[in-house]
Amino acid sequence: ISQIFVYGDSFESFLVAIVLLNDDYVKQWAKNEGYNVETPMSSELNAKLKQTVLDDMIREGKRRGLMSYEQVKAIDFIKEPFTIENGLLTPTLKARRYAVEKKYKELFQKIYQNTRP
Repeated sequence: ISQIFVYGDSFESFLVAIVLLNDDYVKQWAKNEGYNVETPMSSELNAKLKQTVLDDMIREGKRRGLMSYEQVKAIDFIKEPFTIENGLLTPTLKARRYAVEKKYKELFQKIYQNTRP
């Protein structure tokens, strides 16, 4: 994971996150899974990668003692990194929470909608 932003909506009972993956990780994962790394990722393969990343995050969270309510329950991938230039990072490289929440509001809503039982 290159960058991650964890989001919690006060009207929801779980956390979600948007994730920017490291390109080398994605290529290595696809190669290990037997997929062609040069072709665009299908939605089925994308879902499998999401589950792999989420499982890794949950496993690491448990290892570090996070409670279940502190764990992210769903993720989606983004392609654009947070930078100072695009206004998503401060000069001290901290996320501008309001700017990120505003830019990705619809994506957060979609993640919640797709995750509810």
